[in-house]
Amino acid sequence: MKKSLIVDHRGNPIHLGRISTASKDSGAFRGSISNWRPRRVISDTAETNERVLTQDRAEDLYTNDFAARSTVDTIAGNAVGTGLSPQPRIPYRLLGITEEQAYDVKEQMEWNWHRWCGQAHANGGMHFEDLQYSAIVSLLRSGELLHLPTMIPDDEFDGHRFLSHAIQPLSPKRLRTPADKISDPLVRDGIQRSPSGKPIGYWIASPSPTAYGGLDCIGGLTALTSADFRYIPARVAHRPGIFHVFRYGDEDEPTRGRSILSTGVKLYRNLGDAIDYELLAQVIAASFPVFIASDGGRSGLPPEVLEQYGIGSQGDAAYRYYQTVDAGQILYGNPGEKPEVLESNRPSQNFLAFEELVLRAAGSAAGISYESIMKDFSKSNYSSARAALNEDWKTFRLYRSLFARHYCHPNYCMVQEEAYLRGELRLPAVGLDFYDAMHLWTNAYWYGPKRGFVDPVKEIQGNLLAIANRLMTRTEHWAEAGGDFWEAMDQIDAEEKRMAKSPGMTPIVNVNKNTIVDNPGEATNADD
Repeated sequence: MKKSLIVDHRGNPIHLGRISTASKDSGAFRGSISNWRPRRVISDTAETNERVLTQDRAEDLYTNDFAARSTVDTIAGNAVGTGLSPQPRIPYRLLGITEEQAYDVKEQMEWNWHRWCGQAHANGGMHFEDLQYSAIVSLLRSGELLHLPTMIPDDEFDGHRFLSHAIQPLSPKRLRTPADKISDPLVRDGIQRSPSGKPIGYWIASPSPTAYGGLDCIGGLTALTSADFRYIPARVAHRPGIFHVFRYGDEDEPTRGRSILSTGVKLYRNLGDAIDYELLAQVIAASFPVFIASDGGRSGLPPEVLEQYGIGSQGDAAYRYYQTVDAGQILYGNPGEKPEVLESNRPSQNFLAFEELVLRAAGSAAGISYESIMKDFSKSNYSSARAALNEDWKTFRLYRSLFARHYCHPNYCMVQEEAYLRGELRLPAVGLDFYDAMHLWTNAYWYGPKRGFVDPVKEIQGNLLAIANRLMTRTEHWAEAGGDFWEAMDQIDAEEKRMAKSPGMTPIVNVNKNTIVDNPGEATNADD
């Protein structure tokens, strides 16, 4: 076969050949990185052991280390906080219904969701907002969340329950491979996969309380067989059989999640130890006792002192040595002994700068700033504080979006589906059937706690300008503030009617008397 050639514009061939290139330091064994040979995990067992150990260390840090806990709680509090809430957006034109009918369905869905949230926990006692916070903390701390959707039998309904759907939180440690499935190539780290690699089921450890020490075996005992597990299918028809959520993107072919603390484990642990040792040194220095030297020993000491030491009036007792002392204790030396004064020069002058550097590095690995971890904005001006918070909010929104897509919205769909089947959700007689367009009927946007203001006046003025120039809708603004525009308008209308009956009430204007925005693109001067 004749080789094809690349030709120039005149038809002359350009013969291709190998052209030598510069050697890359990054891929050569020379220089300061000549001994750098990255280790690879080559077996599923080794990978699982590393993940489990990382997970245990991260949980220990979250429990005992102030900086690690602040990192997780800061992201969880801003991404989810008091809970994400849905705002139904029903595309009524696509469904073949009127806007008024869509608004009626929206109100029903919001009420059904509100009623269900109070009964979301399978064992009772936890609101769905509580479940959300518990789930996002697990996602960040352990690298993944594992929640099981269940159906409460009708005969177990109490006076407050009207739907069967409920959520049972599970520890990610329960997700593991049974001992008799370790050799199965389609089971990896507790997840049953199809030949194409798609998760189709999950093996959840559920031993009897008397078997192998009960639930304590989950952390380390590998003798559990599939008889001690429950196999949960990934999906039951169109509904999720289990929620296993973790952040994708760290690996090309991920199986399990990775803690957000994993990259900074050494930083958090070593800094925590350093602070503990410095604190201990300060305690020792602060409790240093008073040492009184005496050339002649104890002779000549006051009788009450001699009596305290249990020695004779002549002070002829044996030498006394101290192994432990109490804070502020007065000690008398043996003949000829003099104290060696201990000086406390700790912490060193650069310790605070060093601590800040370590926390900045740990925070950057988690995607948030030092200021957010330590809640310290004393060294920041408006511009730097806002720049730091803007970067932090990229991380918060990433987790909020991930959480809403893979956890909150599927639960919302299951709630509305069951409400429809039980007659709690009544759709218009016209338009598409619920099952023909479930994705349209259950379309919703998710919003969480509003973002705080560095300078409220500047932030509000920016939003007013965005609304006036059609760069933002009022609905978006209210949603970002954690509210619902339509509900707010109903409340505002009621307040305006009440204010009209009170002559002393005056309208609220812009604090800088710039503009009052009545309609998008229309502004009136506040002084007119």
